[in-house]
Amino acid sequence: MGMTWSATAMDPARAAALLERSHRIEEALYEREDAQGGQDAYLDKAWHAIHFVLTGSAWAGEAPWAWAVFGGSPVGEDDADANWRHLPAEQVRQVAQALAELPPAEFAARYDAQALADAQIYPDVIWLRDGDEAKEYVLDYYAQLSGFYAAAARRGDDVFATIG
Repeated sequence: MGMTWSATAMDPARAAALLERSHRIEEALYEREDAQGGQDAYLDKAWHAIHFVLTGSAWAGEAPWAWAVFGGSPVGEDDADANWRHLPAEQVRQVAQALAELPPAEFAARYDAQALADAQIYPDVIWLRDGDEAKEYVLDYYAQLSGFYAAAARRGDDVFATIG
């Protein structure tokens, strides 16, 4: 199984209403997911590598790059909602713009399997062992992430994201 990243985009009015009832964030987002037949964005286990390639850091980084995976403010008061983060539409727009300025070919040029392994980027066993397959895995999810943020920004959406 392992830790995976997923996100949902929604209009700011609906996001604000959901934040008012923060004790129901996870329940409401999963209900939305079921109704739509899937999540808006899913990075599987590639989230940590994407963050590292974007920021050069395992856990920190400069905005808006760091916001792509770890952005937003924490929401929820109980354990079920504790991993959810909220990015308002303006931050979503800034992330989308930054990702648009880093096309997949340039992202691929920044990818360094040895650096990922040395930094113990999750899941650390695959970077050197799986070589080009691991790189393609990360590049595929980076392209999906870029598309997700671009579409959300075009609609003016907020984003809720979680790692769990």
